[in-house]
Amino acid sequence: MSLGRYARVLRAFWQVTVAQELQYRANFFASLLNTVFWLAMALLTAGVFFRQTNALGGWSFWQVVVLLGVFNAVAGVVEAVLRPNIGQLVQHVRRGSLDLILVKPVDAQFMVSFRQLVFWNVTDIVLGLGLSAYGLRQLHVVPTPVDGLAFFIAVGAAVAIVYAVWLGLMTLAFWFVAVENLAVLFDALYETARFPVSAYPPLLRFLLVYLVPIAWITTVPAGMLTGHASLLRALEAAAVALLALGLTRLLWRTALSRYTSAGG
Repeated sequence: MSLGRYARVLRAFWQVTVAQELQYRANFFASLLNTVFWLAMALLTAGVFFRQTNALGGWSFWQVVVLLGVFNAVAGVVEAVLRPNIGQLVQHVRRGSLDLILVKPVDAQFMVSFRQLVFWNVTDIVLGLGLSAYGLRQLHVVPTPVDGLAFFIAVGAAVAIVYAVWLGLMTLAFWFVAVENLAVLFDALYETARFPVSAYPPLLRFLLVYLVPIAWITTVPAGMLTGHASLLRALEAAAVALLALGLTRLLWRTALSRYTSAGG
């Protein structure tokens, strides 16, 4: 199946889900209020830290604000696309509805990953990027075209890494029954990306960079805009993302080869 056909299938999926979401427009205001509340809480938490210090892991307050904006934008992608799809994989395996997905003339991983779209969570992305832009304004920083390119490469890599890690964890449902706690673990690990990785102790920093690549999700993209990272680091992030996607694909294909259906 060609890339163009996948794009058309994805557009068809999302057109249906957006039409369904538009029937409940009050969800937009609920999502907007929820986003504003959590952004305010994040800024308040950062403010508490910076009442005791002038820098957090070498990052100033407004640089951390830029990072918080990136964190919220990536979280918006998680809530809009990943959670409503990959979050259901465990139930697909348990109930046997995965069987119906496997007989479709579309790649099963693609179907499991991108079929649903919670449209209103796009507010998280927009407000997050807006917060980052406001932080840059307070820093009197105007990103160069190279900085912008590096930022978009790093953000794309961040989304790919989040996708790979979460799908990899949920794929364990093919072998184990109780994997919902892994989603809770993922959320807890993801929360560490709310602050620069340099603010953590060396051992934890090593874990977040090399073993569970959380540092690449927000610290690296925000660093492109705040002077803490370069285009080379963005390319490294892209390489990490490709490696993570490749390993996740291998795990998925291995899991399917062992899957014997609900009646199995």
